[in-house]
Amino acid sequence: MMRQAVAEMLARAPQKAADAAADAGFDLTIGCVEGETIARKTFNPRLGILGGISILGTSGIVEPMSLSTWIASVEVYVRVALADAAPCIAFLPGKIGREFARDVLQLPERRSVQIANFLGDALDFAETALRQENRQLDVLWLAGHPGKLAKVLDGFWDTHSSKSEMAMAGVARVAAQRGFAAHLVQAIEQSNTVEAAMETIKHEAGARDLWIAIEQRIAALAHARVPSVRRLEVRLFDLNGNQLGAGA
Repeated sequence: MMRQAVAEMLARAPQKAADAAADAGFDLTIGCVEGETIARKTFNPRLGILGGISILGTSGIVEPMSLSTWIASVEVYVRVALADAAPCIAFLPGKIGREFARDVLQLPERRSVQIANFLGDALDFAETALRQENRQLDVLWLAGHPGKLAKVLDGFWDTHSSKSEMAMAGVARVAAQRGFAAHLVQAIEQSNTVEAAMETIKHEAGARDLWIAIEQRIAALAHARVPSVRRLEVRLFDLNGNQLGAGA
């Protein structure tokens, strides 16, 4: 590619100048126009690569080509988040909760890990890394939509729809235990989505306490997988990024 670039420059140069340049040789500077700006939109900062962009293949985008490589990439991000004795990190199933991690928790981007559906794996990766470093993490945050995180209530740690059932049954069970009326419990359980269940109960007096209880139960179950974490906090959000439980 470098030889091709030089040949293109020589072809455009006047013959006399081209001959002189060819005899003298060339110094090449390799760069990318607006690379520093573009880099901020990539995952490089999360990997500790600052101020430049990686040029890969034809698109500049690397996509895991198998489930195992995808899970392996989550482990890389977990280890990067824990680097430099970080006292606090956040796991986010998706984009919901990102603003909370950035603006409320004030975590640097590399301290927040998008774990996709691999909650169980991410927790196990964190525990393994902490044990290898022989240390504890002060706080681990789980922030996201209950449609994903509340699946833990029924023992699902891979939250992909092909590997788990929908979360309404778990939410309905907690609602029943907290004394919600039978018709509301039934409406939650029969909702098409957790978001629809939220709408059903959002004006009920006990709605916020219900979500707090669910956050606490998720936290207790998740904490059991990462004993090297001193404190595990869960925050649930609707699709618009509004907090449902603690802090709402």
